[in-house]
Amino acid sequence: MSFQTKVRANYLNRTAKLSFFTHRQRKGDVQRLSDETGYTTRMIYYILNGERKVNDVIANAMYNLTRRRQKNEAFA
Repeated sequence: MSFQTKVRANYLNRTAKLSFFTHRQRKGDVQRLSDETGYTTRMIYYILNGERKVNDVIANAMYNLTRRRQKNEAFA
């Protein structure tokens, strides 16, 4: 078993990664995702609003961007 298969992100499906991202989203994250993945910011907003399906590239980028953050409820 390689290291990549032991990473927690591999056990989460795309919908779970989207939920993980939305609970930890901060200002500027959509632009950072756009720069990192090459998709437009409008496409990222469509995905966040549920108008488009989440693909693996964007799901992994969302998870990697927010994986060490606390949930937004922790700051309230």
